[in-house]
Amino acid sequence: MTTLEKLFTPAQRSRLFEAIPNRYSCRSFSGAPSTADWAALSYAAQRYALPGVRLFLHTVPENIFTGIVLNYGKITGCTTIAVLAASIAQPHSRIHAGILGEAFCLEATAMGLGTCWVAGTYKRKQLELPLQADETVLSIIAIGVPEKAAPDARKRKSLDRICKGDIRQWPEELRRAAAAVQMAPSALNLQPWEMAYTDGHFTLDAPQLHQLDLGIAVCHAELAVAEPHLWHFGDGKREPLACMTAKE
Repeated sequence: MTTLEKLFTPAQRSRLFEAIPNRYSCRSFSGAPSTADWAALSYAAQRYALPGVRLFLHTVPENIFTGIVLNYGKITGCTTIAVLAASIAQPHSRIHAGILGEAFCLEATAMGLGTCWVAGTYKRKQLELPLQADETVLSIIAIGVPEKAAPDARKRKSLDRICKGDIRQWPEELRRAAAAVQMAPSALNLQPWEMAYTDGHFTLDAPQLHQLDLGIAVCHAELAVAEPHLWHFGDGKREPLACMTAKE
């Protein structure tokens, strides 16, 4: 069992939850974070900690980003990133990385900055990182001053598609958690989550290959629930990847 309640102070929990609707995948930046913002982001990166994961800031050349095909979706104007390094031998490190990385994105959003998760569309050989022997980079996060305003609409699956059963029968906090998960980012916007509530257990599942996305969704759900609770992270084979239960 894992408790995340000490990961956020009550004030941080409230501020980051309020930032969820404003977070979007920003791909066009007009500049780097200010010196004051860099200091605040560095503090946030050092403060958030879960087993097997490390998050730190790094500067990069703008041409490190490649885009998907013919530069489609290429990130421009960005020279600052957060790096998510994880020890793969540590259980649930990919899920932990998703939680910490998204908490960091929401911190940046609350500061008025833009962010974008980047898993494969960058030149890895250009990164010269102070990694430990057992670490690998799971993802980087582009950070900076957005060049454009956030889009008015973002494509999301309906709650009926990602929730099993009648969500109207769920406790109010879990309905709020489901709505927060619905707004979470995911690789290629696949939104691979499935939520359910039975016998006092709220489960949040995704295919094994989407553990990072699952962690991002757990972060959003965690921020939505105020009552004391515990998370159990499974192996994704015979049990859901994540299950929330009330703390006794």
